[in-house]
Parts: sequence; structure tokens; C-alpha cells
Amino acid sequence: MDARKRDRMATIVFWGIGLVTLGILAFIIIEIFGRGLITALSPSFFSGKPEAKQVGGGIGPMIVSSLYLAALSMLIALPVSIGAAIHMAEYAREGRFNNFIRFCLDSLATLPSIVFGIFGLTLFVITFRWSYCLLAGAFTLALLNLPILLRGAEESIKLVPQTYREASMSLGASRWTTIKRVVLPSAMPGIITGTVLPVGRIMGESAVVIFTTGLFIRTIPLSPFDPAAPLAGYIWYAQTEATVLDYRKIVNGGAAILLILVFLINFAARRFARFYAKRKQLEVKF
Repeated sequence: MDARKRDRMATIVFWGIGLVTLGILAFIIIEIFGRGLITALSPSFFSGKPEAKQVGGGIGPMIVSSLYLAALSMLIALPVSIGAAIHMAEYAREGRFNNFIRFCLDSLATLPSIVFGIFGLTLFVITFRWSYCLLAGAFTLALLNLPILLRGAEESIKLVPQTYREASMSLGASRWTTIKRVVLPSAMPGIITGTVLPVGRIMGESAVVIFTTGLFIRTIPLSPFDPAAPLAGYIWYAQTEATVLDYRKIVNGGAAILLILVFLINFAARRFARFYAKRKQLEVKF
């Protein structure tokens, strides 16, 4: 009876913790949408140009800047992280040196983003003389998210059963062919899912973009060397500077759109990962 009571109490406690967590998340989402969803759904606000000193501005260039920056950052970070993950999971020997590298990666993942922002400002904006541009922000955000992407890709590769490798090599495939044709396709759903957190972090990052990309533009950036104003940074700018009378409308509407964009990106990434996994299962069956 004591064991049953303890089990029931533990179940109630954990259910309570889960419900409280869900309640907090629901409150945040409802609060953001309640304040800014009507503004966010306005075509003039969603696609319009921002205004520096008069009311009625939009955030169209900021949305494009955020999506452009996220795509450019992942284009830089993904090949490096996957290549390093393959080396650490398949080629590197376990030992103190490998453990030291993992320790350094975990330490970098916990650094405040403003440290990376100052580093990007010093290296890319000042030393390389790129000025404020998308490319400077993309490289800085790639460095910021590289530890998370690398560790996620490494764990996904390690989760591939060893029997897959043994079966491939027993048929005469080389080690690289096995990695390319068997290991990576099997690990790809996990790698794709692991990109959700970094992309969301890029979309919501403000400290890095303040120091590397810019805060206010009125035209859509086309070249990677064009200045940009990602949405999170512009929300911070509109709130702190308050140069227009309707700045609260801009902040609330921008926050609602940013939340919608993160939801859509997460949903698309997870759906693509599931589709890829099902497609690979069908290929194996036939």
C-alpha cells in the first residue's frame, strides 16, 4: 500500500508540474497574441516599410531580414557542424582530447550571446571592414549555434545502430561509402530536428544583430553585404528608442509575427523530418 501511495503521489506531482509548465507557456502565447495579433494580420503592417518618425509604419524589410539571416547562418553552420560531427562520431578515437573538445563545445554553448556579438563586431565589422551587414551577422550567429548543431548531429550519428555499419561493410562498401550512403541518411531526421532550436534562436536573437547587422532599414536587403534589421533587433530598437507614437503597436505586432514565424519554421522542420524518415523506410522495404 505504501508503494502504491508513493507512486500515486509522484504521478500527481509530475502531472501538476507538467500542467503548470503548460499553463505558463499558454499564458505567454495568449498574452502575445492578445496584444499584437490584430496588428500582425494587417497587410499594411506585415508588408509595409517602417517609419522613423511618423506613425503607420510596417515591418516588411525586417521579416525578410530575419528569414535571410536565418537561411544564411544555417548555410554556413550546417556543413561545418555535420562534417565535424562525422569526424568525432566515426573517426576520432575516444579519449581525453575528444572529451576536452566536447567540454569546450558545451562551454561555448553556455556563453551569453552578447559575447559573440562583441566578437562579431570586432572581427567582421571592424577588422574585416565589412561594416554592418547580413554576412557579418550570419557568421557570428553560425559561431553562436555551431556547438548546439555539432553536438546534436554527433548524437544523431551515434544513435544509428552499429549493425547498419557492419552490414554495409560486409557487402564490400568502404568506410566513407558506408557513412555517406547508410549512416548519414539514417541520422538525417535527427539532424533536421536538431536544427529547430538553432533556427528559433537565430530568429529571436537581438544582442548579436545589434552589433553586426543593424537596427533600422527601409529597403529589403538583397546582397549579403547589405545592412539589415532582423525583427528581434528592430523590436528592441522600437521599444528602447520610441521615436514614433505608435511604438507599442509595432512592438506588440512584431512580437506576434516573430512568434508565428518560429511556430511555422518549427512545424515545417518537424514535418520534413518525418517525411524524410518515412521515405527512407519505404525505400528500405522496396
